[in-house]
Amino acid sequence: MQKNDSSLSLKLLCIALFQGLALLILHQVIEKQFWPFKDSQWLFSFYGFTLATPSLLLLSLKEDSNKTVFLGAMFAGLIVGFLSYYTGTQVSPIESYGSYDELVPLLTLTLCIALFKALMYIQHFTSKKENEKISYSRLFKLSWRNFLTLGSALLFMLCFWGVLLLWGALFRAIDIKFFQDLFEEPYFYYPILALANGIGIVIFRQQSNIIDTLTRIQQALMKYLLVVLLFVSILFLFTLLFTGLEPLWSSGGSMLILWMQAILLFFVNAVYQDDPNQRPYPQSIHRFIYIGLALLPIYSIISAYGLFIRVEQYGWSVSRCWAFLLWGLLALFSFGYSASIITKRDNWLFQLNWINIRMGFVVLLMMVLVNSPLLDFRKISANSQIQRFESGLVTWDKIDYGYLARDLAKPGYDALQQFKIEHSENVNLVLKVDAITSMNTEVTQVTQAELIATIQVLEGELPESLKKPIYDVLTQNAWQLSATNATYLQPVDLNQDTQMEYVLITEWGNNNIRFRLFYFEDNEWQDTSFNSNSTLHKRNLVEAVKSRKIVVKPPKWNTLLIDGIELHVQ
Repeated sequence: MQKNDSSLSLKLLCIALFQGLALLILHQVIEKQFWPFKDSQWLFSFYGFTLATPSLLLLSLKEDSNKTVFLGAMFAGLIVGFLSYYTGTQVSPIESYGSYDELVPLLTLTLCIALFKALMYIQHFTSKKENEKISYSRLFKLSWRNFLTLGSALLFMLCFWGVLLLWGALFRAIDIKFFQDLFEEPYFYYPILALANGIGIVIFRQQSNIIDTLTRIQQALMKYLLVVLLFVSILFLFTLLFTGLEPLWSSGGSMLILWMQAILLFFVNAVYQDDPNQRPYPQSIHRFIYIGLALLPIYSIISAYGLFIRVEQYGWSVSRCWAFLLWGLLALFSFGYSASIITKRDNWLFQLNWINIRMGFVVLLMMVLVNSPLLDFRKISANSQIQRFESGLVTWDKIDYGYLARDLAKPGYDALQQFKIEHSENVNLVLKVDAITSMNTEVTQVTQAELIATIQVLEGELPESLKKPIYDVLTQNAWQLSATNATYLQPVDLNQDTQMEYVLITEWGNNNIRFRLFYFEDNEWQDTSFNSNSTLHKRNLVEAVKSRKIVVKPPKWNTLLIDGIELHVQ
């Protein structure tokens, strides 16, 4: 037995070392900009497979089930690689669609949940005895073992890394820099930290009894918290009868309700995860709990109403898609529990195992689908925002171009480009799209002819020599150019010298107005800004300019010049 344990430990450490070396190679690929650095889809795919398959093997590999576990881990890793590949296509090339910031966290979180669920099923089906049925109690125990084992191993790895950093700092204090320089090199810390993580997993996998004890401790704590949570939830429902739902919507109550549902369901499953014949509470408290759980569908109905209002008002966004997915999963749990309570009453726990096992597969499936082309929230959001314009719900200048370009990656970028083609007659719209998609590149996509075409000359004609100076000024700030709704040009003799100056008026953002003066001096066009003693954000200023309500007012006090220094009366 001891020989088998040593052999398994050696295999696990080899897997951990392989993972560390693979991550080192990927790090060097990014640092040296080798292939697949610029092919984001392959880079994402390799990272997904490298993180998934070895991690599954580290947590599930056993001497008596190597082949089955290996095949399961490889299959799961290939699925993760494919899903990561698809996500990578949404930022390829990265210069056009923004950054990884909006993609990597969600990809990581959803795939971690999917792998966590898959790991439990791999462990169960590769170690079950003949005729042993899958049970929620068994899956719950495996989930906590995996969570605590991996968490403890990562903590051990961080402590190990801290010791190395202390080692390097101590020797650096006496002018020996070798160790600190060594420990900061990727070729050192990738394999060493991966080995430390592997050692931690080996150690804590051998302490399953201690981990099971910790699980029972947290179960005992949640046993008391569950009663308090249900009391708060019932009291909250009762209070809503008097306050109504309006205060709830004004404070983002839909998400709060979803969080409360999620926490309640988690606590219920933590407390009632053993034999349904065993009751952790007296009969009266047990009935109080299942009465409270039977009311959970009311929360699902309330939160659904709030979410639908938001979608009707503002359309679909990635966050609202996630909110509806979370709502759907929690609603399935809530209605399932409520139905079992109504039909089984005191014996409703016998249905808990059946519901939870099937919902586990549903959660796993949804975490896979949201990272696939079949349920791409970015495509849904992009199509929704454009459809709101096509349906007449919003005007072209009220579309959130920044959200489409920066937060929706390739689907948002593609939607904007198609939108621009379909409405190419709207020169201001074309300008907005080109300006917002230029913000991630060094060269603006807005041409001089395209920008000048959007300027409405209110009187006379725009001098040919003034076109380039205006273009240079307006393209200096890509963000403001992307927020521009309209631009006007008004000629005016501001200094009474019979030489026309030109006032450029820009409407941008939420009814903000900007004035800029162009004047000819020293054989070239100069520009300067205006100062005002009032906030320039009223649209009637533009209407006043269009109505020729412009007066050139000389200053009350002339400028005082003393030895080349100008003094202005405030």
